[in-house]
Amino acid sequence: MQTAVIYAHPNPNSFNGAILNQVIKALEDGKHSYDVIDLYRDRFDPVLLFDEKKRRSDMKRDPETAEYRRIVKNADHLIFIYPLWWGGMPAIMKGFIDRVFVAGEAYTYQGKLPKGLLKAPTASVYYTADAPSWYLRFWRRDADWVTVKDVMLKFCGVRRVRRLLFAGVKDSSDGKRTQWLDRVYRSIAPADRGISE
Repeated sequence: MQTAVIYAHPNPNSFNGAILNQVIKALEDGKHSYDVIDLYRDRFDPVLLFDEKKRRSDMKRDPETAEYRRIVKNADHLIFIYPLWWGGMPAIMKGFIDRVFVAGEAYTYQGKLPKGLLKAPTASVYYTADAPSWYLRFWRRDADWVTVKDVMLKFCGVRRVRRLLFAGVKDSSDGKRTQWLDRVYRSIAPADRGISE
């Protein structure tokens, strides 16, 4: 099984960086094939530009995103790792979705209805927040999660999207973070069993 890991955090020593390292360890221990897209390390340009000469429908041929599109298109499972900033994913991750998950590659339309084209039937989203989980779920109404799961991924054909939200990171103890990282590791099963639900 081929897994694409899309990571967005500027500090490799952050808790998001620890999640990435744990995901890689679990993928390697489970004998998964994988690619890591580290958006900050790659200095990915999140700005989507188009005009009369460069149309949005031409994005599926954009040479700047060709390798990213290939990785996403060939993946059997997608993993996203990022922090919640201002109630949503970092702009660099949103820009990645805008520029890489494009019409003709990630989705198309049949008449007026969208049809997802991604090969990956499943995705895992590991994300962090300094706010407590009750605040995100009740005050924010889980808006970020609905957007990622339904508006982005299911729209592109990903049928099962699972999340691990680590809330209250700023005030969490070392022991709590160790528990969270163990949970990340356990969420990735050996390649012959796929990614756990």
